Amino acid sequence: MSRVSAVQPHPGKRARVDGSMPSGQSQDTTEALQNFRIIFRSVRRHFHEVEERCGISGSQLWALSVVVQSPGIRVKDLARSMAIQQSTASNLVEQLSRQGLIRRAREDADQRIVQLHPTDSGIEAIARAPRPLVGILPDVLSRLDPKRLATLNRLLDEIVKSMRSADRAARHLPLSDL
Repeated sequence: MSRVSAVQPHPGKRARVDGSMPSGQSQDTTEALQNFRIIFRSVRRHFHEVEERCGISGSQLWALSVVVQSPGIRVKDLARSMAIQQSTASNLVEQLSRQGLIRRAREDADQRIVQLHPTDSGIEAIARAPRPLVGILPDVLSRLDPKRLATLNRLLDEIVKSMRSADRAARHLPLSDL
């Protein structure tokens, strides 16, 4: 028969192996942190596999996959499809171009417009790449029920706002308080 500790944790709190509770952490907080860690680990593992198989980063693979799916796409449309800043998309295009995975071409009618096209090497990289090409987290999010995704976005927005507020407050602390 196992021995049960006489000290029970507060409802909603998870006891440590030694029976004590992490300071200020409820069982729900601990569970949320564990879920974030699982998400981060999965994303890192997928990105590592992308780099091993293709020799490019996960974000470069995503950009390349968009170009392969939409030959002739412009940088601003690439940025929009990836929900990133145009300058970030330009940096990805530069890296992919330097590696010979995409080529840039000027449109005949308006020489200011640059269109992006995959090279044979780019298409081969996509063929070697682990799926999903957009990354594991964007893929899972895109498959969530729209109402659940909206709820998740509201909750994450609340977390981000709290973190920004805490970050701003921490930057204004006197050095003696750090």
